[in-house]
Amino acid sequence: MTAPAPATARPALTRRAPRAGLNSGALSVRAWLLLAAGTAGGLAFTGAYLAEGATRAGYRALAQPVSALSLGPGGWVQQLNFVMFGVQVCLSAVGWRAALAPGRGALAFPMLRLIAGAGLVMDGLFAQDPSGGYPPGARAGVPTAHGQLHTLFAVITITVLAGGCLVLAARFAAEPLWRRWRVFAAAAGMATIMFIAAFGAAGGHGGLAGLWERAAGGATSVLTVAVLARLAIISRPGVRARRLGPAARGVA
Repeated sequence: MTAPAPATARPALTRRAPRAGLNSGALSVRAWLLLAAGTAGGLAFTGAYLAEGATRAGYRALAQPVSALSLGPGGWVQQLNFVMFGVQVCLSAVGWRAALAPGRGALAFPMLRLIAGAGLVMDGLFAQDPSGGYPPGARAGVPTAHGQLHTLFAVITITVLAGGCLVLAARFAAEPLWRRWRVFAAAAGMATIMFIAAFGAAGGHGGLAGLWERAAGGATSVLTVAVLARLAIISRPGVRARRLGPAARGVA
């Protein structure tokens, strides 16, 4: 009698690690490039308006809004700056969709980023009206249609940016690895609202109006950059393996 043939060992089942960035999975290169577009756009936008503000005669950065740089000679530079930044924010929305899906806010946050990007583009296409003595010699007159459109889209943009922070706070509250970040996200949203309220109380120019406006936009930027930095850290293979256990090494 021949001995029975040894049972063939079953091949080990493999499991792909989740690709959602917020869940410690690896994001595609395309997703990272789209996310980086928003961050790089924000840095370029800030650098451009700082350079323009430092070289414009009669412009006072602490008292006057960034939008005032769209007026006068060379105003096209800031208008283009708005448009380019807006396009990059729109592109980043696709990257955020990949980073947040599946889960709470996976659709809402990218949509808010898309609206914010579109608002920035429109702010570039429609310049604000002269105010606060800028451009030098200009006097405030009857509000124009393009000035009112600029204000409308500016309000929409800052509102959805603040709302995006609160959406992230809600998502973080549902994620064990991110739960502590819900306070940071909620604080960024509230700070955005308070700073833009201070800007409005100053009449949009004069005093420290320009500082409050910059702080409002900066609060949301700091949050998104911090989130992306942490995503980059936890997406590293070694960190993912420790957090996901055997699944990250392809073992069932």
